[in-house]
Amino acid sequence: MANAAAGQGGNGGQAPAGAASANPFWEVSNLFSQPNKSGSTSATLLSSSTVAGGSNINPGNFLRGLRLVVRTTTAGSNAVTAGVPYQDYPFNLLQNAGLLNVDGSEIIYNVLGGFALAQSHRFGRPWLVDPMLAYDYCSSAIAPSFTLFLQPEVRQQLGCLENTDTRSQYNWTQTLNSTTNCYVTTPGTAPTVAVTPFVDMWAQPDSSDLEQVPNQQVPNGVNLQTKLRHQTYTLNSAGSDNFMLSSLTGNAIRFMLLILRDSNLNRQDYASANIQWQLDQRNLSTFSTASGSPFSAPDLLFQWSEDFYRTYGGVSRPVGVYPFPRFYSPGNLYGQGWLYSANSTALSWEFNTLSGATNLPGTIELLQEEVYATGPVDPSLIDL
Repeated sequence: MANAAAGQGGNGGQAPAGAASANPFWEVSNLFSQPNKSGSTSATLLSSSTVAGGSNINPGNFLRGLRLVVRTTTAGSNAVTAGVPYQDYPFNLLQNAGLLNVDGSEIIYNVLGGFALAQSHRFGRPWLVDPMLAYDYCSSAIAPSFTLFLQPEVRQQLGCLENTDTRSQYNWTQTLNSTTNCYVTTPGTAPTVAVTPFVDMWAQPDSSDLEQVPNQQVPNGVNLQTKLRHQTYTLNSAGSDNFMLSSLTGNAIRFMLLILRDSNLNRQDYASANIQWQLDQRNLSTFSTASGSPFSAPDLLFQWSEDFYRTYGGVSRPVGVYPFPRFYSPGNLYGQGWLYSANSTALSWEFNTLSGATNLPGTIELLQEEVYATGPVDPSLIDL
């Protein structure tokens, strides 16, 4: 595993003495949830100002992640309509959110917007519900509702955080967006919303079961940690070349998303084939468009993505989002291994902006989740 980093406390995820006969952690633990003790954003009338929030996360157990539950407490008036960028609503009600380690370093970069975080959930955890298909999703301009899951854990405790030291607490940040960034400026009243954080954990098991067989106290997955980062580039004028060299290398990469926007911040399918994807001197793929195709889409990129995500029941692709998954579906035996990189790795994309594209220059956002080792690694967790 490239560039292993030092982890937090504990026994490095190893089973206690006598582990050969111990009950595995996943078998003796259980899911545990509670409201976070601090950091709730009380009912706030959206206005022209942003509202900063966040706090420490409750200590105890093994942290899966933090769910930010956004609810309308008082509906706005019908004169208010979702604004620019209109496709990102209601997730852009959170201008940004992030998850920080006990030393203040970023696990989920706190400059990521609500829409980007929703896409990381959709394309990085496809076995969970799509946030746009969840029971609480409502894109109403006057009464929005949704949940964002700031989740470092992948699955089977891979990436969960040892949150057992009350002296060293994880925390999160969030910023409630302004009406200027979310709504068309018309006479009317914006909604009043609240954000309530809920902690999602694996419980610490008893030291032994009823027959005095020892229980594994720390999941193996804590020795593999994740981080979610991004980088931005300029989307050049119609027909022009775009070359993007990533600086987000040094670890194993689970997935990458390119999100393209025009100068009005609206997402656009402006990446015309051929898309050249390279790792150092190795050509990972050249994504082209079939001759005579009415689509500007890079056919094989989208077909690979559809094939892979279909194994999880399918994941819809929003306009302007280009997925590059690099993980494995163990149930369906489909997918690819993690993409390993070193600090010196040259990972790049090159393509022309679609001919006839308007409202440029725009932006390209690279969203990327990485995995790195903090101790001995359980081989069964690799490439998940």
